Amino acid sequence: MHLVISHAAPPGPRCRAASRTLALPALQTLLARARAQRALPASDTDLCPLPERLVAGTQVPDGLVPWAAWKAQAAGLYQSGQAWALITPCHLQVHADHVAMHDPHRLQLDEGPSRALLDAMAPYFAEDGITLHWHSPRTWLAQGAALQDLPTAALARVRGQPIDPWIPRQAQAGGLRRLQNEMQMLLYTHPVNDARSAAGQSPVNGFWISGTGAPQPPRGQLLDLLARSAAQDDPQAWCTAWQTLDAGPLAQALARHTRNPEEPLCISLCGTAQGRSYTLGAPSAWQRLAQLFAARRPHTYLNDL
Repeated sequence: MHLVISHAAPPGPRCRAASRTLALPALQTLLARARAQRALPASDTDLCPLPERLVAGTQVPDGLVPWAAWKAQAAGLYQSGQAWALITPCHLQVHADHVAMHDPHRLQLDEGPSRALLDAMAPYFAEDGITLHWHSPRTWLAQGAALQDLPTAALARVRGQPIDPWIPRQAQAGGLRRLQNEMQMLLYTHPVNDARSAAGQSPVNGFWISGTGAPQPPRGQLLDLLARSAAQDDPQAWCTAWQTLDAGPLAQALARHTRNPEEPLCISLCGTAQGRSYTLGAPSAWQRLAQLFAARRPHTYLNDL
């Protein structure tokens, strides 16, 4: 088992300050049992951030973490040899020198409008040999040969950020770039956006493509409950999310490790600059004493990131 925790050490000053107040008994006990640890370099120029690369396995090429194929497999849609991608409907804001994406979570897109938008866009994608499948209001699945071996930037790279540095520039992505322009024109007068504008909501005027890559068994489980609060530097929500993780998957991992300490368990804490992986084993006598008398507080682990 490999648990990968993203945004464990957020960049925002308020969340960093709040980390000193964290009481995370499950995480503290688990990390006190670590028999080995190693630093993991992170690069803000990679198409996929460190946590996603750890889940897929570091041997997977950058930009080819197969989130879409995994979702297609879970939904019973995947067939051998197919190429898949995630399509995220979004709002793109045009500025004088760049185009930025609003956080898609803030669109509050419901199922009915999401399906209506997909139905309007699907024929245009089909002309390029790409089939759209509705998966959730904020996530659709796309399947087509044009997506084969196409590196794409993770949504985390562009959410609330300029998209220009992350747009695929490969020749095979030319059709997708054209579709992006066509969808802006199509959606400008779509009834869904008319209703959204009347309600004071941002229109859905574009899409982002990510999660491409051939499916293979994941090497870890991504725990990204901290992501939104970290991005907003919301200390109360971030601490609450940490407590939820500690009482849920981390407490379950601790119970499992206590029952079978020889079973492999790794916990990776990921910040923006780097991460650190802790490999657990059966605690030695010294570690048991440390847990009783000198266990490190959770924030000291986070300060290592």
